[in-house]
Amino acid sequence: MRASTRALLNMGLLFFKGFMKKEVLSSYWPIIDGHADTIVQAEKEGRSFFRYSTRGHLDLPRLRQAGIDLQVLAICAEKRKNPYHWVNKLLDSWEREYQSAPNRPIWIKSPGDFARWEQERATGVILGLEGAEPLEDRLDNLEKLYARGIRIFSLTWNYRNSFACGSGCHHDSGLTLLGREAIRLAEKLGVLLDLSHLAPRSFREAIFFSRQPAFVSHANIYDLCPHPRNLTAEQIRAVVEKEGVIGLTFYPDFISKKAMPGCAEWLLHVKYLLQKAGADYIAMGGDFDGIEKTLFDLQEVRELPYLMNMMVSEGLAPKTIAKVAGGNLYALFKRVFA
Repeated sequence: MRASTRALLNMGLLFFKGFMKKEVLSSYWPIIDGHADTIVQAEKEGRSFFRYSTRGHLDLPRLRQAGIDLQVLAICAEKRKNPYHWVNKLLDSWEREYQSAPNRPIWIKSPGDFARWEQERATGVILGLEGAEPLEDRLDNLEKLYARGIRIFSLTWNYRNSFACGSGCHHDSGLTLLGREAIRLAEKLGVLLDLSHLAPRSFREAIFFSRQPAFVSHANIYDLCPHPRNLTAEQIRAVVEKEGVIGLTFYPDFISKKAMPGCAEWLLHVKYLLQKAGADYIAMGGDFDGIEKTLFDLQEVRELPYLMNMMVSEGLAPKTIAKVAGGNLYALFKRVFA
């Protein structure tokens, strides 16, 4: 990234932070992103989340430069063999790096961690499991991964497993008995269910079976871009009824059929939800490091201030911007984790 571009983005971040401080007064409005695959992608690329890199979309130094206060880091096993063993090896590496990292973020695993993150206004991270494949059909593995710091989990990644059906399934048979048992155990432990990637029937059954607020970490709006991973009007209504939050992803294929969509097209999804649901249900779930292509004007996390300032220039109310940028996820996480 050129120095002139970096200077402009830093100016934009300072403007946005100052704008929010002035307009939303003394309330705490952190900037939160609900989904990134950096732990997995960094392992693939031989880099570290904790050190600056020119590769990928995100790392801790760039996260701080972008002004993000809290980042959800997902671990997705996809179709790997022996996924439980693989996740544990990845967590071993993460823990070693975390313990030795200077100026490390607050890893939120307990109400005390969440309170410290709030009080110190520091950078925080929450670890999630994207897809229940690593449980290998054993619920005690969810308890073991909880003990290792996993605080968010989804039932599947795109395909059918022993818990539910993903959005890539041709026949959606819905939530299984094991899926129901996993949701109940997650609620008991204090693990937040992520409804992303579920096929329609599985989504419907999971959202109504769960007693938690609904959370969709990364998806967009089907009416604007008809992709199986996006949410229909019915699903959006269900999230609203369960007082949940939808994290809008930056993945171009979920945003527009245009050849090169940008932040303007992403904002159409925000405006749709503002009209159909209201400001209290919208968040960011960028999916950085989990996507193979990006919006042409949002190619990595440090360009996020450009998106923030575009919301300002589009005339969105300051409090609405604050909610989308992190306030709604903050309220949800506070209910679940604190």
